[in-house]
Amino acid sequence: MAGTDRTAPVRLSPRLQAAAGLIAPCQTVYDIGTDHAWLPVWLVENGVCQQAVAADLRTGPLERARANILSRRLDGRIKTRQGDGLAGLAPAPDDAVVLAGLGGLEIRRIVAQAHPVLAQLIVQPMKTLPELRQWLVSQGYSICQEALARERGRFYPVIKLRYEGSCRPLTDLEAWLGPCLLRDKPAGLAEYAAVLLHRLQRQLRGQPDLKSLAGQIAQLAEKGALSDEHG
Repeated sequence: MAGTDRTAPVRLSPRLQAAAGLIAPCQTVYDIGTDHAWLPVWLVENGVCQQAVAADLRTGPLERARANILSRRLDGRIKTRQGDGLAGLAPAPDDAVVLAGLGGLEIRRIVAQAHPVLAQLIVQPMKTLPELRQWLVSQGYSICQEALARERGRFYPVIKLRYEGSCRPLTDLEAWLGPCLLRDKPAGLAEYAAVLLHRLQRQLRGQPDLKSLAGQIAQLAEKGALSDEHG
């Protein structure tokens, strides 16, 4: 991650870089759960947005965020805000909302409280991803793009959504692996699928209904259908 030298370019972690790559240029980015605020700093400095709001519920992260923003002399373009999710904020349809590094249930709670979120919505959950994908689609959010980041030996899917009001339900395979990841076959998808398959196989004893899904993933892996080299 970036140091405090304001002359050096900010370097984002792979998962935050993946999130940044899904954001279309806009007026304002709302980074909810900002922690250190490096994502909004990078987005402003690279011209992805004109201004940003770095929001967090906790005092400690906001103090770090303010220090980093001041060190880059961006306090005129990036505002910090202490609050719960999107409460009190009103993103416009052309803005972007980022929920990265939070649990899937927490992302669901924040989106539900602000529903419908009309801005471009980028989420990067740390857990409960299949359930979050299904819930978002059931609420009318369409999955537009997905990216797969690899950081410190772990995979992190990042999802961009738009509210449309009505969407086709996901299959179990799409909920677990991601409809856009299945279509685009990014680098690392086969390895990520292997991780998910191992997780599913461990859960089969308590959840035998997952057997069919595990079989589908295993079959795709055997055919090489999860690699763009075989697409």
